[in-house]
Amino acid sequence: MMSDLNTSRDSYPLRTGIISMLVLLVFLLVISRLAAIQLFNSEELRGYADSQGLRSEVILPERGLILDRNRRILANNITEYTIGGRYIDLLEPENAFRSLAKAFDKTPDYYRNLFKKENSFYILETQVRPDIAETLQADKACHGLKYDKKMSRIYPYQDAAGQVLGFLWDDGSGQLGIEQYYDELLRGEKGYQVIQRDKRGNVISAYGSARNKAAVPGGDVQLTLDIEYQIILEEEIANAVKKTKALSGMGVIMDPRSGEILAMANYPSFNPNLVRNSTPDIRRNRVIADQFEPGSVFKLIPVSAALEKNIFTPESRIYCEKGSWKVKDRTLHDTKEHEWLSVGEILVLSSNIGAAKIAEKVGDASLYEIARKYGFGEASAVGLWGESAGTLKDPGSWSGVGFAQIAMGHGVTVTLLQMANAYSALANGGTLLKPYIVSATFNSRQKKISEASASPVRRVISEKTAAVVCGMLEEAVKSGTGTRAFIDGYHVAGKTGTAQKVIDSKYSNSKYFSSFIGFFPASDPVMVCAVMIDEPAYGLHHGSTAAAPVIREVFSRIINTPNSSGIYKALPKNTAKSETLASESRNANIPSLSLLSGDNNSGEKNINIRQKTGDESNAVPMGNWDIVMPDVRGMQILNAEQKLRALGLQVERNASRGKVAEQYPPAGTGLNEMALCRLEVRL
Repeated sequence: MMSDLNTSRDSYPLRTGIISMLVLLVFLLVISRLAAIQLFNSEELRGYADSQGLRSEVILPERGLILDRNRRILANNITEYTIGGRYIDLLEPENAFRSLAKAFDKTPDYYRNLFKKENSFYILETQVRPDIAETLQADKACHGLKYDKKMSRIYPYQDAAGQVLGFLWDDGSGQLGIEQYYDELLRGEKGYQVIQRDKRGNVISAYGSARNKAAVPGGDVQLTLDIEYQIILEEEIANAVKKTKALSGMGVIMDPRSGEILAMANYPSFNPNLVRNSTPDIRRNRVIADQFEPGSVFKLIPVSAALEKNIFTPESRIYCEKGSWKVKDRTLHDTKEHEWLSVGEILVLSSNIGAAKIAEKVGDASLYEIARKYGFGEASAVGLWGESAGTLKDPGSWSGVGFAQIAMGHGVTVTLLQMANAYSALANGGTLLKPYIVSATFNSRQKKISEASASPVRRVISEKTAAVVCGMLEEAVKSGTGTRAFIDGYHVAGKTGTAQKVIDSKYSNSKYFSSFIGFFPASDPVMVCAVMIDEPAYGLHHGSTAAAPVIREVFSRIINTPNSSGIYKALPKNTAKSETLASESRNANIPSLSLLSGDNNSGEKNINIRQKTGDESNAVPMGNWDIVMPDVRGMQILNAEQKLRALGLQVERNASRGKVAEQYPPAGTGLNEMALCRLEVRL
């Protein structure tokens, strides 16, 4: 045992020496490695270290604007933030919750309860205004929150021209309308920035321009639309659809001299600010996409062909069979038992039998030729996705009564834009123009890239023939089927259309397409308006009832817009008195304007209409007045103003866009000319 103990003592210095040598060796290895790193590999490793914290972040470009013809913004951009974070990153969680609660009018518990786990990231707020985000970023209590900046698209006029404009999808790509057709121009070019973040994700440095690329903003697109005309057309179509209990409606306004589209409306409307509340059916631009049999508005074709080819004169008389005519295995009917009618009277009174007999004399080939010249059977290339070409079959495939069907607008399908463009050709003296909706495009530096102008496609008919047919259509509004489009003191021309819908391969006896196409002034047209109402209630289904009044209201309102002065004569003073009137005394106190502080970029006064006290239902009837105050609540502010100014009233408003929420005086009040009205939009 003593021997073992002595042996152990003898080996102790050896073990100590070995361990000491190992420790020294490790120390020397560490020193040598540190020296290598510092002296030989420092640059390489510094780059590696940098790469662990550096990120190349995408800089999204600002999307280009969409403007109307007067450079009013139809599609704009706003900066918004999404705020989120992890609980463990918050330096002062409770103080952060209180700051968030104050900023967003919520409770601290709301934010506290959002954090289920300390290490998980949670979205706290979305669509945050820049001023709120900046306030929170400057608040030390909110240190550790993350702010994701993004550009969002906003459409200031809400559902006005929604189907024309289109919208942006979640990935920022344009969908439908102008947003899609001009997406490449509007979206610009992405940039990037190299930044370094700490372990909490906060930016600690941004590197110089050598590593960055600036985003290039998108270019702007200016449309031919006039937003005032657009809103007028949309409102009147909506009114017609509701009054006639129809399924839907659409309309388009064109300048026949240039081919410019001044308005293109669909109802039900679509608000691109609320894409998720819509359906593909609502988002569809029916004016260019939907095909329908036009009915009697197509009688333009046989009459134009007959006059152009000198087969008939306007005075040529045709026997209309007392309202019933059998053609092979079909029997045609008129709504009245006409006997002898001139060619002009056939168009004015919309005789099916007369039009069919004209078409029979013209012949299938000539009928087809003139229809093609007017642009039917081919897309107009207006510059929007989803345009249909319609159908116009070769005469070789027509039935034995094909000429009669075509004469009445059956056996052919069209879009409303095609019909409007055909009547524009008639209105401008016989030349078909290419319709267009974009007047100019600009790059990010506002340099004009392209500019559109009138583009003739072909001559359809002679100026002489066009003038004669225009005269017939003016008479149709004065004394024929289009009298509900008549405007006293103006020369309006137009044609009604009532077409049976095809249901299960058969013509329905209760479901119709009702249309009217009109233009004015008839002698030198500056505006063509086409309207189609889909399936109005039976009894209200005729084009003269469902569609013609829309044209009258649209033209009357446009004539009275401020920018129409010098182009159109002023309407006669409106002295019509309502059959029933409940109003307050003319001497009633009118609330004064309350000017609010703050800038308004539109240049409009901020006004606050104080509510009238008392029971308005007790208003006293009065007789010494010029004008009855209409109810304009719910109307777009521009159209409400136009309507009131057309009556001879003065208007003050607190905004240049939006819908009227309050008005003073109330509807039904008797007023004298030049009385002051006040309109308020909820801002």
